[in-house]
Amino acid sequence: MFLDTTIIIDLLLGPKDVPRIDKILKHIVDEPLFISIVQLGEIGDWYLANGSDPEKRIALLKEIVNIIPLNEEICLEASEIKFKMRKMNIKKFSLMDGIILASARSINQELLTLDTDFRKAGDAILVE
Repeated sequence: MFLDTTIIIDLLLGPKDVPRIDKILKHIVDEPLFISIVQLGEIGDWYLANGSDPEKRIALLKEIVNIIPLNEEICLEASEIKFKMRKMNIKKFSLMDGIILASARSINQELLTLDTDFRKAGDAILVE
């Protein structure tokens, strides 16, 4: 299962919303977990903005997930995904979102997310 940054942060924060954490865990039980290399930057940025040391958290995360590197194919598909999503009137869909979804697709994984910007992606699972 490919994890969106929203899922990672939710899991690292702990059980603030236990029912939602339970929903997330049901999807990832016994599944290999994946993220894109660029998500390390997103996670680091989030921790710095919230007054925490990102290096310790990222070190822990790297023990749990497989990190998918970027390549030209992923980058080009990401721009196509962003373009298509914007045409579907998802105004906030970013190139970073496209990179994450393209990375998931590159290894034939569904994307688990809390982000409603992925609602029209057929291969994304939106946890509500």
